[in-house]
Amino acid sequence: LAITMGDPAGIGPEVTVRALAGLDENLLQDVIVVGEALWLQQVAEKIGVLAGGLSFREISESEVLEGRNVETRVVAVCNPLPDSLPQLEKGSDYAVFGDASFNYVKYGVGLVMRGICRALATAPISKRAWHLAGHNYPGHTELLRELSGSQKVGMMFWGERLKVLLATTHLPLAQVPKVLTVELLCEQIGMLYDFMQRVGITGDIGLAALNPHAGEQGAFGDEEAVILQPALAILQKQGIPVVGPVPADVLFYQALNGRYGALVALYHDQGLVPFKMLYFNDGVNLSLGLPFIRTSADHGTAFDISGKFIADSSSMEAAIALALKLSSD
Repeated sequence: LAITMGDPAGIGPEVTVRALAGLDENLLQDVIVVGEALWLQQVAEKIGVLAGGLSFREISESEVLEGRNVETRVVAVCNPLPDSLPQLEKGSDYAVFGDASFNYVKYGVGLVMRGICRALATAPISKRAWHLAGHNYPGHTELLRELSGSQKVGMMFWGERLKVLLATTHLPLAQVPKVLTVELLCEQIGMLYDFMQRVGITGDIGLAALNPHAGEQGAFGDEEAVILQPALAILQKQGIPVVGPVPADVLFYQALNGRYGALVALYHDQGLVPFKMLYFNDGVNLSLGLPFIRTSADHGTAFDISGKFIADSSSMEAAIALALKLSSD
């Protein structure tokens, strides 16, 4: 498993170290962190995990290819950067850190695409820092699609009782009705169903309505009749068990009572407000459509607490555990 340590100014290195400190010894041997060993070691010292014997050592790619042999409780680290990270104050955006975290992701994808690792788990990056460094991607997903050569990707959120795919992601709300199409829904729901079959998720897919009361027969909007229902008809003819459109205030209640195997929300907050009510600390972001498993902590860099060493690593722990599970099944 390749794990990228995220933006050095955020909580990514901290939650990575905390998550690894609780990982089983045998699983630690299956981990390569992409980042800087010295930075991770400093974080480990601050939060006290060195007392448990955990440490970090940079190894070369040739050592990885030859089958590295690291000592007990020593985490292997691959650093694609030629220079050490500058000791800048945590909690702010820096171009140098944006460039570093961007290159960590690129290198991590390379490890997986070349078959050296079988899955990727990513710690949080700062989109603004990426942009300051000249890397103009909205986030991980778009970069991963480009690096892997994938034609279509999806953003899913995984919790024990709730699994939600976002049909659209980082868009202004006013643009959502313009972007929603029959083709988009068929693509995203088809990709979700393929994933569910691959990993053994059973049950129907529940599709959220866009408008209140699912449009109330056109009184509150016609997207349900013009876009959602035609997409459902196509998908159902293909044998995909999708139902809806269901008003969102009903859909999530039904899902928590076991009605669906997974849900499709039409826009970011429609899916993530209820999801994070349940899984704010331990939800996992999962990318669909890639030729490998990629998971991520379901939170950002948390600049407001970075450097205070009080971050909750539950989401990163869950992301690592899910990546290991799905890539070994």
